[in-house]
Amino acid sequence: MAQPAYSLTIRDYDAKLSNTAIHTGAVTAVSLPGLLTQIGNFRDAVDAMTIGVVANEQQTVFNTILSQDKPTSEFAQRGNKWIVYYHDNTAFFDAPLNAIPNAGYLKPFHFEIAAADNSLLDDNTTVLPLDAPAAADLVAAFEAMGRSPYGGAVVVDKIEQTNVNA
Repeated sequence: MAQPAYSLTIRDYDAKLSNTAIHTGAVTAVSLPGLLTQIGNFRDAVDAMTIGVVANEQQTVFNTILSQDKPTSEFAQRGNKWIVYYHDNTAFFDAPLNAIPNAGYLKPFHFEIAAADNSLLDDNTTVLPLDAPAAADLVAAFEAMGRSPYGGAVVVDKIEQTNVNA
């Protein structure tokens, strides 16, 4: 079952764009106000972890250009990424009856954030501790808003910096 998705686009120093996309819960008139708050928290958390420019965002119900600016740092490259590893943490969709199992339960997933701010890392490391301030903000925002592709709640397992050719 396809879930609604939220995407955030980051512009690197060369004006190239990279997308970060996560699944969210259903968007309804009742859920929209809370979702918009969660989206703002997630956007701020991602912005604190990148040296790129958060350029625009999109949800099934909106598509907003946030900036046309170019990053000031030449190190803001879309190939320098945070990979956020997480898993689905919902065993059943109808607790406490537990008659509708979630096929995605405990399955691993990931999403990427372009133009990683490597200054958040300790020297000679590529894994950002989940209790580091910027990471903790991202974890809290993503776990509040995000869903797995199967629709279950998510738990972040690791945030790792990597360089890939983009």
